[in-house]
Amino acid sequence: MHRDALSPRARRDDQPDPEDSAHTVASLWALRACELLCALMFATALPWQQPAAWFSVIAGMGLLRWWHVNRPAFRALPKARRQRAYRLYMWVLMAFVGSACWFLYVPDNVPMLAVLMSYLLGNATLIAVRLTGDVVRTTIALCLAVLPTSVRLIVDGLGGHTLLVLMGIGGILMTITMVFLSRAQEIGVMRQVEQRRRAEAAADTIAALGLAKSRFFAAVSHDLRQPVHAIGLYLAPLVSLAERAQDRAALRAIDGIGQSWRALDDLLSQVLDLTRMDSGVVQAELRPTELAPLVASLVRQHSAVAEAAGVRLVALVRPEAFALADGLMLVRVLSNLMDNAIKFSPAGATVLVALRRGDGGCWRLQVRDAGLGIAPEAQARIFEEFVQMHNEARDRRQGLGLGLAIARRLALLMNGDIAVRSALGQGSCMTVSVPRAEPPPEAAPAPAHEAHSMPGALLPLPEHAVPSPAFAVERVLLVEDDSLVAAATRDQLVGWGLQVLHVETAAEALAQAAFGDVAICDVRLPHAASGLDLALSLRERGQRVLLISGETHAALRESAARHRLPLLIKPVSSAQLLAALQGL
Repeated sequence: MHRDALSPRARRDDQPDPEDSAHTVASLWALRACELLCALMFATALPWQQPAAWFSVIAGMGLLRWWHVNRPAFRALPKARRQRAYRLYMWVLMAFVGSACWFLYVPDNVPMLAVLMSYLLGNATLIAVRLTGDVVRTTIALCLAVLPTSVRLIVDGLGGHTLLVLMGIGGILMTITMVFLSRAQEIGVMRQVEQRRRAEAAADTIAALGLAKSRFFAAVSHDLRQPVHAIGLYLAPLVSLAERAQDRAALRAIDGIGQSWRALDDLLSQVLDLTRMDSGVVQAELRPTELAPLVASLVRQHSAVAEAAGVRLVALVRPEAFALADGLMLVRVLSNLMDNAIKFSPAGATVLVALRRGDGGCWRLQVRDAGLGIAPEAQARIFEEFVQMHNEARDRRQGLGLGLAIARRLALLMNGDIAVRSALGQGSCMTVSVPRAEPPPEAAPAPAHEAHSMPGALLPLPEHAVPSPAFAVERVLLVEDDSLVAAATRDQLVGWGLQVLHVETAAEALAQAAFGDVAICDVRLPHAASGLDLALSLRERGQRVLLISGETHAALRESAARHRLPLLIKPVSSAQLLAALQGL
């Protein structure tokens, strides 16, 4: 049953008992010391045997209760049984405290009787505070502790001692007041507990929904990429047909479809990246990574874009500087920052990538541009999803507002962060902090290259711009369980003059392993079969294999690189597929 559906009585019973955490050694000896002091005070006005007997009974009962309720066996009992024991102990103990109306009562000695009432009312206050949350236990305990002495004071005072009557009436009124205050306090505590439970339930529900959403997108990323992949493969024959027919309207429509496809691929990839990070699927593989060659490679990759924009790209990175980072993640982070810096810098400006030592044993990689800058009040928002500065028209060619959000999360996964320093009209400086690392004892081998679909590489080149495909083989075994993707891939391969045999399962592929010299295998196959395992089996039989997958997790990329299997990540354009086949 949901907690919000519980009755008030059930919710009260579900609360912890106020005495569950009240029985400490310090409280035990503090109470006994107060009782002993009280007994010694009254021993000066009464025969010592009376205060001694009173103290002995109360101290003995207090010790017995403390020993019993602190036993592990008692704490393991259900709450209802513990509560009954607590009530019984409290009522018996307060009955002995209330017996002070005989043991500590000094007739006609107003000062000592005032001390006695002060002690009893102090005890009552302690009970009211300590037992908040159980008004029944509190009410009976207060009555047992205070009322006997109050009644005796009133009775003795009726003989002409008005002060005693007033003291007795005051004790009764204080008891009643404490009962009402205890009840009000209990109601307040119950409301606070209920509000906290509702807040926790709401937070748990929101967190569960977010996690479920993230896990859902992470799980279905392969299926989401399949139709996008098929659309890309169908674009190439459409371009060829439209060019043969010289249909300019069709070419414009295909160009629009291609741009929409590029935007869809970009959005899908970034949203899936975010959800996979939210679900905890993405984990950084931290190892010593040399920064100079990594930055140099990025500068070469972005040089053409920078030249087209009239922007100069300069890198100042010292050699033999190693960071404890995930190389692929760091490349994505810096690539995003360099893209933004080039995009927002005016022609003739310089984009600088510099490496500096930071505090706390970290490197600071800075990417500086000469753009419009970012207002101080907007700097905290640029790392939020779908937030873009200087793009009020929401021009998708300027991005989707997800790049910096993804970059910061990747930096955090590497135990680093991204900071921004900017002013309007003075450009921006984005700083990536990553932990420093000691150089490895020997250089690690370079990782295998991978082919990924990147924005801008999705549209197939026009037919007249693509050389006629030349292959060393004529037949291709296509292993793909999605009928739409299989049909698009088969049509493309047939259009290049290849013979294609399509199968859907790993068992069928092994049965047809003699067909052709090249196999194109999807990684996720029916009946929980692994395309990677199938690729290794086909390679053992002499075939060259190309893996295609809609999954992007690091384990798959590592396995493909370790086994030296080329891997394409969906969606794949016809140009990428052609290049990969020729590369085999």
